[in-house]
Amino acid sequence: MTHRITPVSLLLGLVAASLGNGIASADIPGKHPYYIHARSDLRQAELLLQKADESNVLQEEKAAYSKVHAAIAELDKAAVLDRKDVNNYPAIDSSLKHLDKFRSVYKLLRSAEKDIGREEDNHSAVGWRNRAKVNIEQAKHYVENAASKDVIDDLRASNY
Repeated sequence: MTHRITPVSLLLGLVAASLGNGIASADIPGKHPYYIHARSDLRQAELLLQKADESNVLQEEKAAYSKVHAAIAELDKAAVLDRKDVNNYPAIDSSLKHLDKFRSVYKLLRSAEKDIGREEDNHSAVGWRNRAKVNIEQAKHYVENAASKDVIDDLRASNY
């Protein structure tokens, strides 16, 4: 018995194969892995910024936290398009004090900024990525201000 392939069955087979490949490739870690790295860094920074600090830096900390949180929200919107898992809760170093905490947060923000600065091939995600970049830049500014205030306050305290 010979089987004859009709144009309709060939078309259906090709459609099924392409859908199967599209579904399987949705979770390939190689597609936009930098968004997930950036989100993880931002999430760590967000958690560090939640730790209470000295009263002279609370305003900047809250502002930085708000901007980091907004950047995460923008990346989550972009990640949904790529069907990425955004439910990560990284461990943080809770022993960091004041200036070391701000250094760590700043490094995490720079790392996230570098990761999302790569070329985006999904044009639907470009707007979200750009808004996340703006939020990260503003968060870096607030962290710089908080670190400066912390250093100045520590210098004043050591003079007395």
